[in-house]
Amino acid sequence: MIKKNLDASVIFHIVKFSETWKRNGETITAKYRITTQQWLIMLLLAKDPNILYFRYISHKKPMVAKEIADALDVSRANVTNLLNILIQKKLITQREDTADARRKRLLLTRSGINLINQMEKERACYNKKIFSGFAVSEKNRMNEFIDVCLEKMNEEVKLH
Repeated sequence: MIKKNLDASVIFHIVKFSETWKRNGETITAKYRITTQQWLIMLLLAKDPNILYFRYISHKKPMVAKEIADALDVSRANVTNLLNILIQKKLITQREDTADARRKRLLLTRSGINLINQMEKERACYNKKIFSGFAVSEKNRMNEFIDVCLEKMNEEVKLH
């Protein structure tokens, strides 16, 4: 039988935290008739400095679909469908890359920027409610803990 294990418990806590965070995020996105994945794409296009992807990869040019798929760790096909919806809603637009016309660079439209700004207020309010009882040092330790876990997980993948 499976025994109580602190390491496994930590993982399940992180999974539950993530699932709950996503579900609560959907209450925000539903008001604006987009999904959390679409919101994440828009945050990537807005170059949200809180997204870990930008710690490892800097972007001078607007992103392309493959970069968004890599950042979200999803398939290119999944991203293409999400992008098409955002384009239809006129929240993002695409333009040809100046160096390679086959590549399409993605940008937020004025409506997309306005939506991100509206949603950012709600995100900040929600985050404040959740984290107001924690000291800055506690939040920093949590980030450091997760950073170390991610590094170890990535090293483990490279070993296999």
